[in-house]
Amino acid sequence: MTHWSDLIRRYRSANGLTQATFAECVGVEQATVSRWERGFHAPDLMMQGRLRTLLFRRAVVSDAMVVHRVQGSLGAAKLADRNGWNRAASPRAAALHGVEFSYLQNFDYTPLHTEELRAQWDAVRALGFFAGNVASVRVFNTWRPAALPDAGDGLRHCEGFWTPVVLSDGEIMLISEFHEIDEQAYRAVSPGDRLRAVMAEEVV
Repeated sequence: MTHWSDLIRRYRSANGLTQATFAECVGVEQATVSRWERGFHAPDLMMQGRLRTLLFRRAVVSDAMVVHRVQGSLGAAKLADRNGWNRAASPRAAALHGVEFSYLQNFDYTPLHTEELRAQWDAVRALGFFAGNVASVRVFNTWRPAALPDAGDGLRHCEGFWTPVVLSDGEIMLISEFHEIDEQAYRAVSPGDRLRAVMAEEVV
């Protein structure tokens, strides 16, 4: 069953559209879009066809483009699903992790989460990142390289920027762009400021 409320909200968030602008795109009133998103009404069959064309056809092209964007990034970047699996990574990310490029392309990183990174991951999930509620998250954290899974003293520090991207099936993935920082720069950021989220409603 298609959950139109979630799909429309995700699409608007990913493309920076207000309800009014989205309504114009599909030829309805803003109040109609509001009712769809709140689950009060479902689009009729003719409108569902129009919405599928808009929401899915454009996204079908974007799946490969998303992976290409991450794998071709000049900096360190990873694409992760809601369960924390890396689905794509850049060569720079692999170099920082001390592993071959192919190693990070389909890799469960969650066993390597530090306590801080795990807490941040749980926090953004609770905020609704994978439901389309979050526009971006800036993080400062400790991390463990994939090449050193058991090294207690192998912790490193980074600054990261997490943004959502919507795939063709409506799933929201997390693109993480990050760079390594030294411990002094990390400790200069107070613990309360090591995660700063911007909600989707703040930028739409």
